Amino acid sequence: MKRIISVTALLLLGSAGVQADDKYSGVDLIRGTVFSVGRVDPTEDIDTGFFVDANYTSVALNGGVSTKKFGESPLRVEKRDDDLSEANEERVNNVYAGIGFGRIVQIQYGYGNHGDLLRFRSDFNFRSVMDFLSGRRTPKDRMTLGDRITFTVAVEQYQDSEEEIFDNATWGIGLLF
Repeated sequence: MKRIISVTALLLLGSAGVQADDKYSGVDLIRGTVFSVGRVDPTEDIDTGFFVDANYTSVALNGGVSTKKFGESPLRVEKRDDDLSEANEERVNNVYAGIGFGRIVQIQYGYGNHGDLLRFRSDFNFRSVMDFLSGRRTPKDRMTLGDRITFTVAVEQYQDSEEEIFDNATWGIGLLF
């Protein structure tokens, strides 16, 4: 027990003098911002919509903004004639802050024009996966366009029972910067 306390004290004291560059020296995750677009699949019985999103991810912290349009998409005409749902043709704007493991797993709390929500998100691309598995780190200035292509998957659940019609899943494609 005495040894555990001593090691913990040394780690805490040692980390106080660590420079910002050295703090993540052993971490092989690529940090950055992903700009993505894609499809929104709402739980409500309306047509799918689209989203535009920007999400910054560090090693353990992340945050972002998004806008979604339920119902008709600019690439596809709406196929339903029913306007029974309040979510149909509605625009939803949110900001998020959260924790996670890089872009691989993110748990975010969000707030927007339809109240607060929880979002589970994952952004993955081939270069990040290969760097993580191989233990290497590709400098951002050496990444090609193919290395920056990122796939985005997210699930949102609104916390207010009146806003459950906006619960959704999104999937899309983006670029890492």
